[in-house]
Amino acid sequence: MKIRWKLLILLLAIALAPLLAGAVMNYYLMGHLGQRLAGERRDILEGHARATLLRVVDRYNAIVQRDKRVTELSVEIQAREVENRLASPPPADRALRYAVDFDAGRNIPDDATLSQMHLTFDADGNQVPMLVAYSDQAYFVVSGIDEADIRDEMMRISTMPEVYDALTIPHVMKWQYTSLEVGFHTTYPSHGGYSADYDPRVRNWYIAARDAGELTWVVITDVTTGVITLAAAKPVYAPDGEFAGVTAIDVPLSGVLHGLDPPDEWGDAVIAMFVVAGEEGAKYEGQVVILAQAGDIGRQHDWRQPVEVPLLVSDDPQQLAQLMADAQAGRSGLRRMPYRGQDALWACGAAVETGGGFPVVIVPYETIMAPAVQAQQYVWDGIAKGLQATGIGLALVAVVVTLLATRASRTVTEPIRELTRAAEDLAAGNYDARAKVTCCDEIGELAAIFNDMGPKLRDREKMKRSLALAMEVQQHLLPQEPPELAGFDVAGKSIYCDETGGDYYDFIDLLDLGPGKLGIAVGDVTGHGIGAALLMASARAVLRSHASRLGADLSGLFDTLNRHLVRDTDDAWFMTLFYGILDSDTRSLQWTSGGHDPAIWLRRRTGQFEELPNFGVPLGIEEGMAYGSGGPVTLESGDIIVIGTDGIWEAANEAGEMFGKDRLRGVIASHADEPSHYIHTRVVDAVSEFLGDVAQADDITLVVIKAL
Repeated sequence: MKIRWKLLILLLAIALAPLLAGAVMNYYLMGHLGQRLAGERRDILEGHARATLLRVVDRYNAIVQRDKRVTELSVEIQAREVENRLASPPPADRALRYAVDFDAGRNIPDDATLSQMHLTFDADGNQVPMLVAYSDQAYFVVSGIDEADIRDEMMRISTMPEVYDALTIPHVMKWQYTSLEVGFHTTYPSHGGYSADYDPRVRNWYIAARDAGELTWVVITDVTTGVITLAAAKPVYAPDGEFAGVTAIDVPLSGVLHGLDPPDEWGDAVIAMFVVAGEEGAKYEGQVVILAQAGDIGRQHDWRQPVEVPLLVSDDPQQLAQLMADAQAGRSGLRRMPYRGQDALWACGAAVETGGGFPVVIVPYETIMAPAVQAQQYVWDGIAKGLQATGIGLALVAVVVTLLATRASRTVTEPIRELTRAAEDLAAGNYDARAKVTCCDEIGELAAIFNDMGPKLRDREKMKRSLALAMEVQQHLLPQEPPELAGFDVAGKSIYCDETGGDYYDFIDLLDLGPGKLGIAVGDVTGHGIGAALLMASARAVLRSHASRLGADLSGLFDTLNRHLVRDTDDAWFMTLFYGILDSDTRSLQWTSGGHDPAIWLRRRTGQFEELPNFGVPLGIEEGMAYGSGGPVTLESGDIIVIGTDGIWEAANEAGEMFGKDRLRGVIASHADEPSHYIHTRVVDAVSEFLGDVAQADDITLVVIKAL
């Protein structure tokens, strides 16, 4: 049967059915239409609320994951710097500042100011700003300890404020501090407020980090402010490998909830909190602990007492358990269940790691449905008038459909024939094929979409060619051949997982600084693809334009580069970067690093591996960050330095196992007698063999320096 007859039968059926069922429809509509429309409105509101809640918690999770990663990286750097100082002789006599000076109002730094980020409680229980100074750290010596016995240890870490200052991120970090087993505690920024009986060695953050032997997150009560906070703590060790103490960073709970921004239209009815599931064997095993809740952050607590945290409960424990299981499995979840006897919609974000915290947002259901309740009455008022018009309209429709059915069928079939002809031309490769259809119904819309296909297909073809050109351009930005430098054999290469990528390496001829000097850069931009490639090109241009001018001022060079990247990118983009100056005359290397994994140094004479440490956070996060420098270190014949990106050691096979740095060191050691380009090739081959059939998921960049 042809379309014209099918259309005629369909239109007649549509027209006649309402007339035959008019009486039944009138009754039905009066009784049920209002409820149905109100129900649809409720579904829309609930769907919008669900989508909004998921968007809120997912966006918040991204912020938490970024801040957590930066905080943990900062603690790792703190620990490494403390250990370096403990392994070095104490500096010349340097004035030390004590916490008791702040309490007594003496010897207070000139830059001391009342900080709105550091709030304590006055005698009336009101929160007031504390007096802090970012120019120095404050010492607290445990009662009963003779300061003369520990003077050398105190002097050894007297230069830590430079490290703290370089790592400080406002609104994320509250205190940065180090406590040593010999019996003293330093805190940055400097401040007072410590109780005379305070001993950091018996605090839970100190004990937890010491016993775990690794970076640990702990909920604590801040001894100087009386506010519950989160501490990221890591043990530090003496040169002989013995436990020496703990260094840590406090993250305020106000910072934890920063970025959790539910819609304003829900007002104060929203309950927002950050929670964590109780670990196995812990006090709250199997329960959900509330770490932070909006409106309950500024309460005073006794630091001498164990932290008593509230628990998240629901009148429907089974659904709550399912919601928490979603979060622990790494996915956002939604449930409708009671909260304190009131029907509510719950949303939880995905835990960023096993056992990690995640946000929970609870909105009373009546708050979400308030617009539907208001609209329902309006709908009922309109139904009565609509029913009156329905009878008249049905009669008119029947007459009009009967008269126009035949003509309407032609308006359907003719455009379809025209579309068929144009489709055949397009299939033959004619991108300019067009369907000459002028009607304004769905067929007209289909024709308009079809007519738009040809240019879009052409544009897509152009885009593919442009992407290929972008890949070619980016490859030309990388060194085309290894540099020639007397006394050294240098090789490097980048292998991208997409057409374009964010990994970067470069060899910069520093003739303006004198003969025999070569700048070597290795960087890694977050993510990969076009965006990462553009940021990589921008960083390369700034680095090359300032490398000769700033010369050995590596800190100034990184400050300039960081300032450019912060101003040119948003918070979602940043890069790690290692940059060093290789000098053939002195056979030495001077370097600095912004958040990049330490370079690996194989000392050929001893066969031992060392690392060239990092000196700052990744570039592009925040303007004003400070970067230090290392070296120069002298390279002996046969020494090898390898600088790479995390696409090497984080490459994971089908079993989820990572390639790791131990395998990388093994490849370097087994081919240490070979030229640098052969070492580079063997590392890449080893990663490829390790991945097997798994596709490369991240860019791989490697630079190998070998002293001849």
